[in-house]
Amino acid sequence: MASHTSDEHWAVSPQELAKVVRDAYQFYKDNKVERYQSMALDLVRRYVVQEGMPRESDPFYGAALFIVTRHPWSHPNPLTKNEFAVKLRMKESSLEWYVDTIAEKLGFATLRDTARLPYYLDPEGTIASVVDAVVRGSVGERVVSALVTGDVVPPEELTEQIVDRLCNVVKIVPRGFEQGLAGMVRRKIDDVSRPLLNQLTGQ
Repeated sequence: MASHTSDEHWAVSPQELAKVVRDAYQFYKDNKVERYQSMALDLVRRYVVQEGMPRESDPFYGAALFIVTRHPWSHPNPLTKNEFAVKLRMKESSLEWYVDTIAEKLGFATLRDTARLPYYLDPEGTIASVVDAVVRGSVGERVVSALVTGDVVPPEELTEQIVDRLCNVVKIVPRGFEQGLAGMVRRKIDDVSRPLLNQLTGQ
């Protein structure tokens, strides 16, 4: 496979894209991967369409697989990067580089459990959609309520309420990720609040 630096963008033809996906499929088949194969292949496709060809194929395919197997819903998942790399017969450093690159380029958020093991949140996935919807709804309600009553809920308190709702009411994110989720929710609150306040105050 062609060697390119990670920050270059290359036009990928349909034929090239199809070949990468087929090569990835063969890699997973050779390694007896079945359960997460389709999700990993789609992640390979998404990355190559956006970023072009990877420099190394096997660590790239391994990284895509690692990310999709470490979805928050897989918690608890004790398998480390080192153990995963050993299973696929590749260097942990190469696997880690591609995991970090895919996550960064495609906008995956990383949540960590109490053992500090990483789990990856797909920006195009169900959890992200629900988190966005709950944050937008909650912020909208609080902003208009503050406008008419003058009762302002501090962002920290609203964050805590939303995280509790996501983990304990909606149960879209497993308990144990509250701390990492709180940081993500707080940033989303800030992003959603600004345009709403603009609409209502013109500021």
